Amino acid sequence: MIRIRHSVLLAAWALVLAAFPVHARVSFGGLDLNEGDELLFSVSQSIPGTPVYSSVFMSRLGKNKVEGSPQIITCFPERMELLHGGKTLQLRNRYGTAWYSVQEKKLRWISSAGSVPVDYARTASQSVSADGKWICFVRQTKNAAGQLILQNALTGSQQVIVELSPFGYDGVNVRWAPDSSVLIYEKKGGIYFLTPEEAFKNVHVPEEYRRIGDGTINSAVWTRSGDLIYIDGDIVWRIRKNELYTRGLYHALVGSGTMLGRLPGMFDSLHDKFWASSDGNQIVVIKSDRLVSWYSVNSGGYDFLRINSIFPLTGIKGSPLEYFVFWTADDVPVLWISMLSYATGKRSGAVYRLGASMDLMLEVEGSSFPALSPDARHVAFTGGKSLYVYDVTTWRQAGRLSGEQMASFVWAADDTLYAGGYQTVSLWRLDYDAKSSPAGTSETVLLSSSDNFWWADGRILSTAGAQGNIYEYIPERNSWKPCTAQAAPGDARSEKNGKFRVFIGDAQNKRFDNAVYVRSLSGNVITYPVFAETDVSVPEPKKAAFVFDAMDNAEGVARILYVLDEFNLRGTFFLNGEFIRRYPMETNQIVKAGSECASSFYSAADLTQKSFVIDSDFIKRGLARNEDEFFSATGHELSLLWHAPWYKDSALMRRAGEEAGYRYVDAFTKFSDRVNFEQGIKSAGKSVYMDAGQLIDALVHDLHDGMIIPVSAGKTSGTRQDYLYEKLDILMSAVLDAGYEIVSARDLAR
Repeated sequence: MIRIRHSVLLAAWALVLAAFPVHARVSFGGLDLNEGDELLFSVSQSIPGTPVYSSVFMSRLGKNKVEGSPQIITCFPERMELLHGGKTLQLRNRYGTAWYSVQEKKLRWISSAGSVPVDYARTASQSVSADGKWICFVRQTKNAAGQLILQNALTGSQQVIVELSPFGYDGVNVRWAPDSSVLIYEKKGGIYFLTPEEAFKNVHVPEEYRRIGDGTINSAVWTRSGDLIYIDGDIVWRIRKNELYTRGLYHALVGSGTMLGRLPGMFDSLHDKFWASSDGNQIVVIKSDRLVSWYSVNSGGYDFLRINSIFPLTGIKGSPLEYFVFWTADDVPVLWISMLSYATGKRSGAVYRLGASMDLMLEVEGSSFPALSPDARHVAFTGGKSLYVYDVTTWRQAGRLSGEQMASFVWAADDTLYAGGYQTVSLWRLDYDAKSSPAGTSETVLLSSSDNFWWADGRILSTAGAQGNIYEYIPERNSWKPCTAQAAPGDARSEKNGKFRVFIGDAQNKRFDNAVYVRSLSGNVITYPVFAETDVSVPEPKKAAFVFDAMDNAEGVARILYVLDEFNLRGTFFLNGEFIRRYPMETNQIVKAGSECASSFYSAADLTQKSFVIDSDFIKRGLARNEDEFFSATGHELSLLWHAPWYKDSALMRRAGEEAGYRYVDAFTKFSDRVNFEQGIKSAGKSVYMDAGQLIDALVHDLHDGMIIPVSAGKTSGTRQDYLYEKLDILMSAVLDAGYEIVSARDLAR
């Protein structure tokens, strides 16, 4: 059956695509000039993949230009870490890195951007040791890889640990021992250990004698008692920390450690994960996002581990994104699943206690990934505009801090957190014996951002927080404190004094929505911009688009939708009838997430093969049949974009689609993660296998204006190490880093 399409359908898709284009743009506002020629103003940016917030700046005006660089007086906690044994709170954002001294209550910038960052900038991950003395991060040399750096947090000295290590925004491929004395890392398919002090010595043990075994960082975890549990194939080993050097030196003779037992199947460190109990006598393994297995050690040796429970992940209410396992005081495992909800298409979290059954304990909409307290007795996570703390054993709420959306948080002690909100950074001291929520006390230590600030008798004041409290800026500490002043009305701000007038005007630089100008009111009339770069004409950015092909597998749909939401994008998915029939829940998930759904015909067959004899009517009927399949599954209509299966088409097929009312989408298919190992070997160089990182480098190298980049929404047949959808955030960041604007496929379609 072919239904009549209405104009309202196109209007609806126009609203869906309103999130495009995506590019970093800067907007100024909140001007307030005092009698001392000091100007307050805000800078707001929308950078894909990062929070949207307004930073407050102060600048002293001169006759012909501002005196020195404008000073930022708020500090947004895009990411936070504790350094120097908890004495320093590190805050990182698009403007640089700042350290807040807990004792002095003073903020200083360690590194900062020389001007307002208009180029794409996203804050990368760091892994900090528990004592805060050491920092590991990846310095990018490629789009998806770079040097693994170990840095002394106090002196800033650095050592390169691995020349080419995977790069990702979700973490660093290292794991610290609980006492921070040793870290493990991966390199070229092997696991190695290193003591940080040794890394900075002129002479140290060669890396070949610090090798633990084969695998990736997923192959080994530390227990709370300080042992290393390592899985090699199907064998589970325990390595005491004080045995690491002995095992490394004499691995060929004494093996990898003490054998705890065998798994019933092989552990794939590329796709599987595991967690160990505090004593290492229990482990939970999750295989390929499909199966949760809980094991206990028998007598050790070559016995198989005892199977306590096995649970297929078939009854959860969404597509899994990430997992974490906690252990209660009596060593019962608790599983946290971050997922993309089938019902809403949004991120949510679910907590299950593992036992004879997998019992649901808690569900949280819009949650962040959880973090354990130092004593592992409580867990913190966000949900909506609240930061929650729960007891790991009872899964009862131990505290709740509400009122503003949280950007980040970090445990400072067993009962203390730093809560990085969109308006304030607070020190939250919990009272676990309290009967009410929130439990404990909260103290604001910094302002993250502000939209309401003003001069008052030479002081800088601002409202912030859920209650709209007033805070005063303390210049000598570069921080804020509560005060009892009255909130100023919006018209209390002044845009002129006896010497200058300031105003918002058009920017020549199209990367800025507007610009701040200063005009002298005496002598020679001079007008200049506060930021010189706003007055420089630059060409419009080139454009690129992404499309997602849902063909015969749905493994990547949740990850793609999650990344699109992070980047404030609504994607274009091309679905065929076979996918719609096999994966109705994922098809509806795409619709509910607000992405555009287009057609790639009703089957995935290559229509250009000689075994097919097609005509115009065949194409039209195939497109109509796909419309019916989609409507039956979702109650919605497909958009009028299409491409032939595998992007293999003919003039006849394109013409028939056009006659049916469709626009054809051409994508860049020179490189693809549809090529597997086996095809790469058999094709004698015609089809080159590349891992996801190599594909990203190749795609960015060949970027051109109007390019449409296809990404498969699932796994292919044959063998691959990884897929583009697994590193979609890195690919999108690389395109934005190259100065491109991400627009919709509709904008670039023929």
